[in-house]
Parts: sequence; structure tokens; C-alpha cells
Amino acid sequence: MDGKLKKVQEGMDILLSLQRKFQEEHGFDFWKNSPEKKRDMFVRTLFAAIDELAEAGDEVNRWWKKGFKEPEALEEKKDEILEEMIDSLHFFLGALLILGVDGKDVADAYMKKNRINFERQKNKELGYV
Repeated sequence: MDGKLKKVQEGMDILLSLQRKFQEEHGFDFWKNSPEKKRDMFVRTLFAAIDELAEAGDEVNRWWKKGFKEPEALEEKKDEILEEMIDSLHFFLGALLILGVDGKDVADAYMKKNRINFERQKNKELGYV
């Protein structure tokens, strides 16, 4: 296994392990449910992740509020944006747990898609990322 792939896998395994521990301790171990319930919770979890990302965007895109659309808002709101993105990451990790994947699965898929994205940028005939 190449070094980068191993690091990505190890990092994902750590994040998934931390998320699994949290969810098990609080009764959110949806991956143990029936296929119907797992599917329902998978969809709900993805929408929660999307909602948290939207909240991150809102930190610098509230057109009706003073100070939110100025260029420096990104730096000024960095902590709030990061918090919302971490909330999204928690839900995303929960969705991966429901899906039943591990760090190796995520690392392999990421590296494969990353190679494709690089190729797409070199060869515009393949389409844009």
C-alpha cells in the first residue's frame, strides 16, 4: 500500500472509530437496524450533513445582514464556519457507518476519484470535476 493511501486510510479509520464510539454511547448505532430503518436513517443523515453545510455557507452569505457578504467575512467567521463544517463531517461519518464502510474503503474510493479528477483537468474531453 502506498504511503499516501495508508495515511488516508488511517485517518479515516480514526475518524470513523471516534464517530462509532459517540453514536454507540448515545444510541445512534443505526447500522444495527433493519435494512428499511438503515436506509431511512442514511437518507436523513445525508440531509442533516447537507443542512450543516448550508449553515456554513450562511455564515458568509446572509445577504440581508450587514457584514456577511463582505470579502473579509470569510476570515472573520472562520471559527463559526469550521464548527458547521465539523457538524456536517459528523453526519457524513455517521452515513459512512450506516453504509458499512471502513477507512480502507473510503481511502480507496477517494484515491480512485482523485486520480479521475486530475485526469479530467488534464483532458477536458473527459468532463469537468
